[in-house]
Amino acid sequence: MAIGSLVTVICIIAAPMLFFKAGGWTGLHAALPESHFQVLGNLTFVRALEFLVPTMLLMLGNQVMYQKFFSAKTERDARISVIGWILGTLLLETLIVAIAVFGSALYPTGEVARQPYEIIPYTARHGLPALMGALLLGAVFAKVISTASNYLFSPATNLVEDVFVRYISPGASNKRILIVSRLAVVLLGCWALYQAIYAPSILEKMLWAYTIYSAALTPVVLAAFYSKRVTAWGAVAAIAAGTVITLLWDVPGVREWFPPILAQRDAIFPALFVAVTAMVVVSLFTRAPQSEQLVQFSD
Repeated sequence: MAIGSLVTVICIIAAPMLFFKAGGWTGLHAALPESHFQVLGNLTFVRALEFLVPTMLLMLGNQVMYQKFFSAKTERDARISVIGWILGTLLLETLIVAIAVFGSALYPTGEVARQPYEIIPYTARHGLPALMGALLLGAVFAKVISTASNYLFSPATNLVEDVFVRYISPGASNKRILIVSRLAVVLLGCWALYQAIYAPSILEKMLWAYTIYSAALTPVVLAAFYSKRVTAWGAVAAIAAGTVITLLWDVPGVREWFPPILAQRDAIFPALFVAVTAMVVVSLFTRAPQSEQLVQFSD
């Protein structure tokens, strides 16, 4: 919370400074391509949806939102917390994108032009006063580390509790569970570092991860709240189908089995369609949840 607030305050101060330093709207129009000032830029509507849908579904299934639900004392507190989180996310993301755009206008050539993913730290270092730049760099990196830690601890906990303790070693001592948990965090961190170093495109890797989460997990999460007929096996089928389609979609030769109108698209729509279909079909052919299982969702 404190880190997010610090980043937001610094970005609110830094964005106008960089805007005027870039020459305002006149300077931006002179330095940037015309597509930067169009609603979709150089993207088609379908391509824009391929970026929007994974991000939107990720937010709908984001564990942070549900943590706020379950930690709130009252329904009103939960509603206010989630609304504040959404508005804060929109504000912060808009400011970060704006800083990147203003930095691109200020530094259109040189090393940062060849490595545009470095534009924000480069702009903070060269486009802002020393103290402001240092605060922006520190806050941004602190936010990244905080988010990365959260996304390491969550899957590590899931692996330990849902796989190791439940199936591999049900009678494991607390000491052994702690050791396995730490080992899982280290191994997941090494795997994440490997992907970050050798990924040809950070954006493509991020979109790939978002697609798995959005197509495989979000439909299951939403179904748990809004459907009384979806079964556990239906949920498992959706997670497996969405994950498999996403992983196989970019394997050479796979897209050749589909018509061009589908083969030219990213994995989000095929994976989402297959996941939802698998969840519905498998749920119809498996036993419906019992009333005692549904009572916890009745209020």
